[in-house]
Amino acid sequence: MGKRFLAAAIGVPMIFAVVFLGKTMPIFFDIAVAIICVVSVGEFVSAVKGLKLLYLSIPSLVFAAAYPMLLTYGYEMITCFVYSGVMLSMIVFFHKKITYKDLAYIYAMTIIITVALSTIVMIKNLYTPFASFYFLIALGMPWMADIGAFFAGTFLGKHKLCPEISPKKTVEGAVGGVLFCIGATCFLSWLLPIIVYGSPAEVNYVYVVCMSFIGSFLSIIGDLSFSIVKRNFNIKDYGSILPGHGGFLDRFDSVIFVSPFILVFITYFPIAG
Repeated sequence: MGKRFLAAAIGVPMIFAVVFLGKTMPIFFDIAVAIICVVSVGEFVSAVKGLKLLYLSIPSLVFAAAYPMLLTYGYEMITCFVYSGVMLSMIVFFHKKITYKDLAYIYAMTIIITVALSTIVMIKNLYTPFASFYFLIALGMPWMADIGAFFAGTFLGKHKLCPEISPKKTVEGAVGGVLFCIGATCFLSWLLPIIVYGSPAEVNYVYVVCMSFIGSFLSIIGDLSFSIVKRNFNIKDYGSILPGHGGFLDRFDSVIFVSPFILVFITYFPIAG
């Protein structure tokens, strides 16, 4: 528990630093997402014992850094094409050292992690006046669901949710996570504009409730899906960079599912105006 609070004490100020710097220089959002993508991809590649396969790992890490940085300038398709071409070429030129299985694991998850997390940059590009607000919501909503699930499961959990995948998760924890996520997201939707912009925003709380309700379920699915990967490779955490949480990928696995959903949702149902 103490390590989790330590990680929060370090991480939250860093996130708010990006938010306030990003108000005047939006490129800080791109840089932050690029760092998250590189570390997350690196953790996955390490988990599948692929870091030594330099022909695959180096292009993947370069792509993870380049894609979110070039997205704002309209080069995302070219970046994907070049990365795909390089990875497929590697299997031809170095077929004695790498296999299609190696390629499939690393290529597929690099694309999934990087493109999904980079929807935060897409949200920033589409909704620049509220970029800081949506950035915090995209990160905060799945984390609120996780916090609610943790405490509800700890004190009330009796019925296992998916014991074969994640033995510690309970039905009571999932329900608590959903309810806490809805309440916390509504509160953050009122508070964050005041903190970031200095005045309240016009927020449609009906949309906020709907978004956080669906998003909290996606957060659970995201967490469970990456837990399956960990079980397949017999690892407890993807990394150890965050005390009490594991690696970046352990903390951002839910964001990978939730952020694309938020982009789609606010495109049709903008929650702030």
